[in-house]
Amino acid sequence: MSQMMQQKGTAWIGTSNIVVPGNKNTFPPAFQAKSRLHYYSSLFNSVEVNSTFYKTPLPSTTRKWADDVGENFSFTIKLSKAITHSKELEGDFGLLEPFMTAAAGLGEKKGSLLIQFPGKITLDYFDQVESILYEVEENDPDGAWRKAVEFRHDRWYTGETIELLNHFNATMVLQDIPKSSNMNAVETISRLKAGFVYLRFHGPNGDYRDSYTNLFLEEKAALIARWLAAGKDVFAYFNNTIGNAFDNARQLRTMVDGGPAENL
Repeated sequence: MSQMMQQKGTAWIGTSNIVVPGNKNTFPPAFQAKSRLHYYSSLFNSVEVNSTFYKTPLPSTTRKWADDVGENFSFTIKLSKAITHSKELEGDFGLLEPFMTAAAGLGEKKGSLLIQFPGKITLDYFDQVESILYEVEENDPDGAWRKAVEFRHDRWYTGETIELLNHFNATMVLQDIPKSSNMNAVETISRLKAGFVYLRFHGPNGDYRDSYTNLFLEEKAALIARWLAAGKDVFAYFNNTIGNAFDNARQLRTMVDGGPAENL
């Protein structure tokens, strides 16, 4: 795909968690004494950190992450499951303060905050989701984090949800889990005011496996090019980590940058 439109936004493309082939012994010599993150950052300009979903890191840890990558790199972090996956969404909001304090350790390398709800959370939980977004906003008074909300139930894809997300200046994640996929609902983006787009690729069958075709990636690269030309930043992460996340992310990066659509 040729680069036909001038990019005004930035494309942040990578994998869900650090995915690089081989081990340190197979890394290029210049990286063998470095961390996996440092090597990864030479290949991609962003990573979606899912480990924060399970455990809140120390601020010293996130500062180390930030120090381990170059200037033009961003971290997306996934909000703790103690908030988004708690019973009836009645989690302890007191956990948000230490989480956001740790997240602040990333400094200028903040990307976006991924807030993912499970499939059992239907539109019936609208008020609880609103409360979570409110508490996140309260714990981010400077608005340092861009917020991306991923739903796993298709009843959420309504005008009411768009209004909710716009109120909190959040975007809706476009994702491809079959039962709740909204990956092709690109018109939704024009109705959201957050100013950025967030794509999550969970695998062609939504099971974190396998590889996307060149045709699929070319179609997404063309969409991304349009959003970038319109001045929107785009975050795109491949979560098919049991499959071909690494190569798919590299392919998409090459296509967005105007390179040939070839298998890498």
